[in-house]
Amino acid sequence: MNIQKRLLFLFVLLSSIGAVSAQTKSDVFNKDTEITWLGLDFSHAKLLGDREKFGSESDLRHLMTAWNELILNEPEKYDVAKAVGRSKVATAIDVTGDRNGEVDVQAMFTNDQKDYLHIQPSDIEGIVSSFDFKGKTGIGLVFIVETFSKPNEEGSVFVTFVNMGSKELLFSERLTAEPKGFGMRNFWAGCVFGVLTKMQKKEFENWRKKYYRP
Repeated sequence: MNIQKRLLFLFVLLSSIGAVSAQTKSDVFNKDTEITWLGLDFSHAKLLGDREKFGSESDLRHLMTAWNELILNEPEKYDVAKAVGRSKVATAIDVTGDRNGEVDVQAMFTNDQKDYLHIQPSDIEGIVSSFDFKGKTGIGLVFIVETFSKPNEEGSVFVTFVNMGSKELLFSERLTAEPKGFGMRNFWAGCVFGVLTKMQKKEFENWRKKYYRP
């Protein structure tokens, strides 16, 4: 390899390393920076109450898939792009789909009120580090589901932005919303809709003030 080729190789290598590490909190709010929607992650989720309505283990596995597919199939209602100030987002729900397929479903069910807000904000970094982003880079957005609680009539998720190339947690914020709708799929999807609506109306702008640095 001659000197010119070596320098070119080094330039490309350094550029790719820079691209992986360049994502920052501020980039989340830059409309020119692409965001990839990764879906709902149930790896640490608890389902409080309503055990019988979730059905069998296979029923719940189907529901986890159905919730993610619903958001993808009805973008006008579940408008992830608008919630993050974009005209569009990329999608890669296989990232959470594979993780959800490995969840111990029986461990998700609980009747203990202590399980309602059981994830500490400090836990999110460790959860993010366990993700397989399948070689994707740039900023990923994932909703880490904490609890769907029938007694509280509320669902809780951590809205989480990550640098997929480095697995660095950019920031994560807990939001709660009321479920609405008929049937278990639509009822708890209503919670996700509520979270997206809160982001669009106020929360994303609040986060901009908190995290953006020009």
